[in-house]
Amino acid sequence: MKLRMLMLCGLVAASASVAATEDYGRQFQRDCSSCHGRKADKTAFNKAPPLITLTEQQAVDGMTKIRDAGGNSAAARAKAKLTDEQIKGLAAFIQTQKP
Repeated sequence: MKLRMLMLCGLVAASASVAATEDYGRQFQRDCSSCHGRKADKTAFNKAPPLITLTEQQAVDGMTKIRDAGGNSAAARAKAKLTDEQIKGLAAFIQTQKP
């Protein structure tokens, strides 16, 4: 019985993880892909490297730094309302785009 419960919990967690990845994928396509490319493989504004070349932590650090610095650049405006959780979710999604 305990084993079945553990297996069920694992399936629910995996389903939640897949759903979260899909949600961040939609958010990325909606809010980020016009500058960073649909596969996160484009250089943005001749400044940001292709996001797929970054580690997950580098992506988190970069988005957080831009968000916290504020400003009126396209990058700052795009990240201004992101929560820490959203930044981590987007960074995790970007990792799934690597070839």
